[in-house]
Amino acid sequence: MFIDDGDDWRAPAWHRLVGAAAGGARPVDTWRMLGVDHGDLVQSARMRGEPDWDPGARKAVCPDGQRLIGLSHTGSRGLCSDTGGADQWDAGYEVVRDERHVTDDWAPGFTKFQCPPDSFVTGYAARSADLSSVLCGKVGEPPGTTGRTVWFDRADARPPDAHGGDFASGHFKGQCADGENIAGVAWSARVYSPTREPDALLCQTIRPRDE
Repeated sequence: MFIDDGDDWRAPAWHRLVGAAAGGARPVDTWRMLGVDHGDLVQSARMRGEPDWDPGARKAVCPDGQRLIGLSHTGSRGLCSDTGGADQWDAGYEVVRDERHVTDDWAPGFTKFQCPPDSFVTGYAARSADLSSVLCGKVGEPPGTTGRTVWFDRADARPPDAHGGDFASGHFKGQCADGENIAGVAWSARVYSPTREPDALLCQTIRPRDE
């Protein structure tokens, strides 16, 4: 018995398969959750080969080829992805602990850790509950265009079609859209919230590759 003997129910599907036009497999978006409950979680092979970029702090870094796309208000949780087709960082990195790269006050009254124009956030560090620094991966040219502020200090702020699952169960979360990257993180130590926990994200639209 062969598939073309005339009474094999699999024949139509088989011929559609073998007769289909050749082409590459469609890339699948990947997601990775980060947390620093028990110490460093450096998923980047590249950064594991670099010196300690924030000594004494607990550090989390996205896997190579991904960027940070979400962050929790408490709990020091992060979400990484390669969705949206962002360029991979391949031109070095910078650790940001102050406002040296801030040009616009996108979170009035809050301290802002912002990457330089040629970078996006790919990792972060915490001391106790406090945000200590962000790690910016450089791509050689501005990776984003227009930006918007996403506040998540009092409620979740995620896209309606957000992917990645509940990456920080029980904590408020902020997440950029699939076609955006995180360019900065804002925080404030206030009377009713003395810790330096993330309150807002600066989400930038990813610049199309052919621009």
